[in-house]
Amino acid sequence: MKNIYLFIDESGGGNPKSSKSECYIVCGCLVLDNKRDEIKIKADQIKFKYWSRTDVIFHSKEIGRKEGDFKILKDKKIAVEFYKDLFNFLSSSSLQLFIALVDQKKALNENWNSQKVYKETADTVIRNFILSLIAIGEVRGKLMIESATAEKDFIYHKTAGFYLSNGINNLGISFKEVQDVLTEVSFVTKKNHDIEEQIADLMAYGAKLKFIKKKQTEMNPYQLGILKIMNSKLFKMHPDTGARKKKYYEQIDSFKIVP
Repeated sequence: MKNIYLFIDESGGGNPKSSKSECYIVCGCLVLDNKRDEIKIKADQIKFKYWSRTDVIFHSKEIGRKEGDFKILKDKKIAVEFYKDLFNFLSSSSLQLFIALVDQKKALNENWNSQKVYKETADTVIRNFILSLIAIGEVRGKLMIESATAEKDFIYHKTAGFYLSNGINNLGISFKEVQDVLTEVSFVTKKNHDIEEQIADLMAYGAKLKFIKKKQTEMNPYQLGILKIMNSKLFKMHPDTGARKKKYYEQIDSFKIVP
């Protein structure tokens, strides 16, 4: 039986009233267990090539600002080579994305608070994960959430618990079916250095670029590359998908903007 992981990372402030960001983003990175070692090895090879160590964290903000470990990117020759290696790594990695994004301006107009923002995004990504697991069948799904605040962690735990206890009634999915496929919900920290969490962070930046509809002529090479890869890794249903799987896959909105 295959194990499938969904690593969840967030970007932006959750409170529409105080957020300085246009959007709040939750990115879920879906990966098969048997692909995890391969992905980590490729990432570590890049890290060792440029820093002679592997504990470097791929963090989009630092890469974009060329700060911290990524101040080496101020050298244009190194930057060009690093971007090429990073984009080749991301493009070749076997993973798919589920993204939920809150338009903070609209959320503020509808009087959403941080709890509502967290609830809507958590529900979207977790529901998508469950639908993908049900469609595949005979799998064990492991939900890995980067621990943040007690409030946010509680909402994720409560959302997963709801589906484990109630199923998805409008699609005829019982709680027992959900329990059969969603077998683990874990909270991890950045200290785990999970490469999947780092990829989710990079792809969340691509989601932001897609949301703000920044013109390609105004983007730098890093932004162009991340946006292109993010779009290519969004979950898409194969045209030849059979009727049983299609019933569930067609319910998945892999880039959902709320409200």
